Amino acid sequence: MNFHIYKTKEELSDKLALWICDLINATLQNQEFFTLVLSGGETPKNLFKKLATEYQEKINWTKVHFFWGDERVVSATDERNNAKMAYDILIDHLEIPASQIHVMRTDIEPVFAADEYEKTLHHFFDNTVNSFDLVLLGMGDDGHTLSLFPNSLLLNEEKKSWVEAVYHEAQNMYRITLMPLIVNRASHIAFMIDGKKKSGVLKKVIEGPYNPLFLPAQIIQPKSGQLHWFLDEDAAKDLNKNN
Repeated sequence: MNFHIYKTKEELSDKLALWICDLINATLQNQEFFTLVLSGGETPKNLFKKLATEYQEKINWTKVHFFWGDERVVSATDERNNAKMAYDILIDHLEIPASQIHVMRTDIEPVFAADEYEKTLHHFFDNTVNSFDLVLLGMGDDGHTLSLFPNSLLLNEEKKSWVEAVYHEAQNMYRITLMPLIVNRASHIAFMIDGKKKSGVLKKVIEGPYNPLFLPAQIIQPKSGQLHWFLDEDAAKDLNKNN
């Protein structure tokens, strides 16, 4: 595991944007495209703003394929839609061919949308050792990541699917999510976490016993890729200083 800890949320976004820029540019020296999985929620919004402005000209965005880690099954115009947030803040400000933007559909039955997305991923990754070049992830204060919530049946580590639709009772909605099997094949996985509210559960996820049924973020363990934790000091305040 690699830890990157910064004083403020602002510095966290600055440094992660630079790291992403360097990773994309280095990767594109050796391959034609870069595959990037975006996260949703509030935490990455400032990061996306920086990528859309300060890094608009520093990255060859025409060589980037965009995917999503999960999606709420709501209208594409709903403010809760992860793709809408990414379009509004990031994608609409960049020159990216539409064929390189791979949204999770919310206009069909969730199970069909999950199957369709899995077929898309098989097209890209059936014949590769690694899957995505970079997966950006967040973590909730309950330890969930993607749409993998505590006690979810999706946390059965025998599952071989790459994408699943799941009904999340607490939110009274369906969600579509990437599964650990395909995420853990990524070359790089980067968690972005800020705020004191998440410091306690973050310590349990990183330093506590392995129990992904209750702390789903623990199930993210890349097979051969790199795992990075980008944190502000508030989120990292309870961690062992030797990390």
